[in-house]
Amino acid sequence: MSDENNLAISVQGGLGIISLDRTSYLNALTLPMIQSIQAQLDQWRHEPQVQAILINSNSPKAFCAGGDIRYLYDSYQAGNTQYQDFFATEYKMLSTLRNFPKAVIVLMDGYVLGGGFGLAQACHIKVSSEKSRFAMPETAIGFFPDVGATYFLSRLDEIGVYLALTGEQISSSDALHLDLVDYHVPSERFAELQASLADAPILTNIEIRNIISAFINDPAESELQKRADLINRHFAYQNLDEIEHSLVHEKEVANQAWADTTLATLQQRPVMAKQTSLKLQQVGQNLSLEKCMQLERDLQDIWLEQGDFIEGVRALIIDKDKNPQWQTDNSKFEKTLEKCWPVWTKQHIDSLCYK
Repeated sequence: MSDENNLAISVQGGLGIISLDRTSYLNALTLPMIQSIQAQLDQWRHEPQVQAILINSNSPKAFCAGGDIRYLYDSYQAGNTQYQDFFATEYKMLSTLRNFPKAVIVLMDGYVLGGGFGLAQACHIKVSSEKSRFAMPETAIGFFPDVGATYFLSRLDEIGVYLALTGEQISSSDALHLDLVDYHVPSERFAELQASLADAPILTNIEIRNIISAFINDPAESELQKRADLINRHFAYQNLDEIEHSLVHEKEVANQAWADTTLATLQQRPVMAKQTSLKLQQVGQNLSLEKCMQLERDLQDIWLEQGDFIEGVRALIIDKDKNPQWQTDNSKFEKTLEKCWPVWTKQHIDSLCYK
């Protein structure tokens, strides 16, 4: 059953299925979509027939390309606080998913970006295919990786810093290597896997994993794994200037093309977004998931005013000139942190503030 909120909802056997169905927008999450996911979870929590939840996509190209950034832009330009409501509602839904008493499975085929990545990470059992491409590309629009990335990317150490700063896309093989997904299943077998789950008389966590295990295959070799030592070497520094300086001075001829491309990507990103993303990754290593999420929320509520998000969205999807005029006054970064950093991270302020 489809609804006006771009979700297709059904129950097959003991499986409650939420299919993202905003295909012409690569399932970019709207506020009504998020509210409807929350409402459906609340309903199924108390229905004994529904033993487990499956979240997937009706798009052949994407699981979910993120949040609806045009909505956030329009809200801010209209002078209302609906963009803050969007973030608050999204984070409530993500918390509901993580703490849901029944197993939540996600099948990812195609793009898994930004808010879609966060949605997938909130699910309990994560399955991707050879078509999956993952990224947290927020710095490209003057934002920072959110929806829990302060937690789940920071657990990847230098690799997480690299992904947070550059927004680089990685494959299903890479995600499996990094433990960002649990299983790799061929795209052509997703429908068969879903049918097997729906036919199962019992859908406990163990039984679900046993069913999925019958469909997995060995993915291609992880390209990111091959480059891990190189990334670790360049992205181990505490300051952005040191990272970029390291890339400039890559001495190995075989690595110079990668270093040049990575440096060029970084130099296209606004300073405030890069600095904030770097510091979030550093402090996130020492915070619980709940505190990481609260830290992101504090930043979100003022970022559209303080950061470069509005200019980034303007250049990318409003005027489409792809020529953003980023802020150059870096002193704003420290003021932003001072305004929003919660009390429980005050001990980290000295290490967080841009110097």
